[in-house]
Amino acid sequence: MKKVTSIFSILFIIILTNISFAQGIKIGPRITGNMNIFNQDGLTGTWSGIGIGIGGAVDIMFTRSIGILTNITVFDMKNFSFSQTQGTTTQEISFSHSYLTIDPLFKAEFSGFYLVGGGSLGVKLSASGESNTIVTGQAANIQPVNIETKSVKFDLAVGTGYNFKVSEDVTLGSDFIAYIPLSNTFNTPGRSNSTLSLKLGVSVKFNIN
Repeated sequence: MKKVTSIFSILFIIILTNISFAQGIKIGPRITGNMNIFNQDGLTGTWSGIGIGIGGAVDIMFTRSIGILTNITVFDMKNFSFSQTQGTTTQEISFSHSYLTIDPLFKAEFSGFYLVGGGSLGVKLSASGESNTIVTGQAANIQPVNIETKSVKFDLAVGTGYNFKVSEDVTLGSDFIAYIPLSNTFNTPGRSNSTLSLKLGVSVKFNIN
């Protein structure tokens, strides 16, 4: 909780510092759908899954073309799973991780179309996993999978989007952002692992100045 409070405090200070230089400020809710691809040294099979995110966006423009877009996602769920069948036995392993993520992104916008790039900081809120073994003709055997996950993760975020002007004070934003992992997902010494996320986001932003 202390980490979350500190992150929000730093973000609030950054926003307040930049407001005095801003020509335009928009703020509003944002939802995302994400595709997650997990990779680990020596891992067999394809581990992937989908998830959702709920949060908000703060869009600050310093000139007509240059600004900062900060996405805050309180519920950023990253799911991935793998299924393997041998004979009459099928094993399914799945993981579900939730984060608080903050993405301060530099933004270049031209006639509504924009490019963004920057970093993403994620603080773990929850993590769980399970193994489901299914043998033909028998009841499924579900067991928890306990692997220690990193409490903080870092990504490089790059993407593009478009702002649709609905009215003088309301903008509908759509974006596609790739989150390239810079840190491991699981705390497994000597074994590199990471999760690549591809996110589609939609936001409704309101002018506040």
